Amino acid sequence: MAQIKTIGSNGQISLGKEFAGQNVLIDNSEYGVWTIKIGKFIPHNEQWLLEKDNVTKLDEALDWASNNQPTHTDLTDLENTLSSKFNPNNDNA
Repeated sequence: MAQIKTIGSNGQISLGKEFAGQNVLIDNSEYGVWTIKIGKFIPHNEQWLLEKDNVTKLDEALDWASNNQPTHTDLTDLENTLSSKFNPNNDNA
C-alpha cells in the first residue's frame, strides 16, 4: 500500500511505531527512489560463519568442546615446544 510521507527538516521519515528498533535495508536504486526491507543483517566480518563448510566445522568444534573438559596447560612448556617446532635454530636455554 503506497503512502505519502513528508521528509522532516532533519532528513528523517517515520515508518511507524510497529517498526521501531528493527533493522532495515535501504536500497537507493536511483535519485529519489528507495526500497526499504526489514531483515536481519549479518556484519561483513561475520558472514564467513554462515558458509556451509564453516558451519559444519563450527558445529563439530562446539560438539567437541561440550564433550571434553578443559585441561591445565603449562604455558612455558607450550612456548618452548612451539619455539623449537617453528624456529629450530632458537636455543631456549
